Amino acid sequence: MALAAPVSGRDTALADTASGSLPEGRSLVFASDEWCPYVCFESTRPGYLVELAREVFESPARPVEVRRMSWARAVREAETGRIDGVLGAVRGESATLVYPTLAAAGDRPAFAVRAEDPWTFTGVEVLADRRIGLADGYRFGPRLDGALFPGGRGGPTLEPLSTDRPTWTNLRKIVDARIDTVLDNGHVLRHEIDRGGFFPAVRLIDAGVENPIFIAFADTPTGRLLAQHFDRAMLARSERGGRSALEQTYGPMGSSQ
Repeated sequence: MALAAPVSGRDTALADTASGSLPEGRSLVFASDEWCPYVCFESTRPGYLVELAREVFESPARPVEVRRMSWARAVREAETGRIDGVLGAVRGESATLVYPTLAAAGDRPAFAVRAEDPWTFTGVEVLADRRIGLADGYRFGPRLDGALFPGGRGGPTLEPLSTDRPTWTNLRKIVDARIDTVLDNGHVLRHEIDRGGFFPAVRLIDAGVENPIFIAFADTPTGRLLAQHFDRAMLARSERGGRSALEQTYGPMGSSQ
């Protein structure tokens, strides 16, 4: 689904001046792991969500800073109010963060397996005998999460990874036959497969679900204001219509609201 045209930093600054609602004179601090093309630390472009956050929130008196850390740590830092939010959250990853009403992008999970592996995904029941690598703290929507985290016996063997570059590391583990499956966002898997030279050693299988991705905020007065401001900015983009400059740069990562 297409996102509307971005809000410029100048427009955002004027809106803030009029409302007096957002902080000035300090950076807004967000965090994420390497999740390119959404959040990129090892690329010439900063990533879709980084650029979106800057378009919506940044002004000359309010720069946007993005810190690199493991996803589980990023969520903890936001939950405790040490940072303003996280880039790339799926509902269910935190019970205390503030999620805006409108999503920032869409997440279509996929599985990566070795090329010679005949396994196919025909339903969540076939996950039970798999050894799955994933990032610690990631969630994938109710359908997959119910099978991955059943709360008792009978689920798959999970190997959660706490690192700031989980997708590449898990693909390396696939090639080395230390796990047999990686579960992650399909766009991110394709990016890391291309960048890391993992093709043709691995192949992708669509998981058949789609989730909205959010910029989620600390549950603080500032965080709640940021969530409201984000919704207003996204509504303004939608009213303008058309294909945004970000989508022209990064491709179709539009919101699945």
